[in-house]
Amino acid sequence: MLVSVASVPSPGQINEDFAVASPETVVLLDGAGLPSGVDTGCIHGVPWFVRTLGASIFKHATERPAALTECLADAIDSTAQLHAGTCDLGNPMMPTSTVAIARARGDVFEWLVLADSTVVLSLPDRIDVIADHRVSEVTDRQRVQMAAELQHLEEGKRRMALAHAQRSLMNTAGGYWVAATDPGAAARSLTGEAPLATVRAAAVLTDGAARSVDDFGVMGWPALMSRLEADGPHSVINRTRELERSDLERRRWPRSKCHDDATVVLMQREPECPMGKR
Repeated sequence: MLVSVASVPSPGQINEDFAVASPETVVLLDGAGLPSGVDTGCIHGVPWFVRTLGASIFKHATERPAALTECLADAIDSTAQLHAGTCDLGNPMMPTSTVAIARARGDVFEWLVLADSTVVLSLPDRIDVIADHRVSEVTDRQRVQMAAELQHLEEGKRRMALAHAQRSLMNTAGGYWVAATDPGAAARSLTGEAPLATVRAAAVLTDGAARSVDDFGVMGWPALMSRLEADGPHSVINRTRELERSDLERRRWPRSKCHDDATVVLMQREPECPMGKR
């Protein structure tokens, strides 16, 4: 398949998204940023974690015929082993990441989604969206439950309190699941497959690139896919940035961050070559 990628950090920040792709396989991670000053127990940081984990997932997914959940579990385990000797893997504030994988193998197109990233398939008669919103559902619920406690805190302390509350439900029943140090989280991913011949295009997006649909509601997935297929990944991210800049005070669309890292990967079926032409 033809693959195109665009990734843009939040203005002035280090990009904590990571994408790696081949014509058959896409792996996309979105590292979880934390308030400054948080003791994560890790000397490496989020960018190292997403690069290391992402590269390992890609290696497993491209070199082995194993299920994507198995590839992810083995990559989480091997990444944890790489820094077990230097970092406190039991610290609940350790670096974590969402994971989205799309893979064309044989005559099947497979996908995996863990936490707040999205895979979108353009099929002959519909658009299929695979999204895992368990993280945001937990956070939204906690904002309501902790409203009285949070309202008197300044923003930095409010973010800190929410971060600790969110991590208390990480990789637990009734909470949410994300790539961290527990390989068992891989089994909680959303997975599926479709006949490869039916997939005209597929998009893999971090939540920062999906805001125009998920958070702002200014377009639906069919419109986003049409824009993406016509004008490429940068057009979707540029539109997201335009919307964010139109609401810098976050009044129209309340959100924890004005901007976010945004990454889009588009996989498209190669056009068929007419008979007799090369």
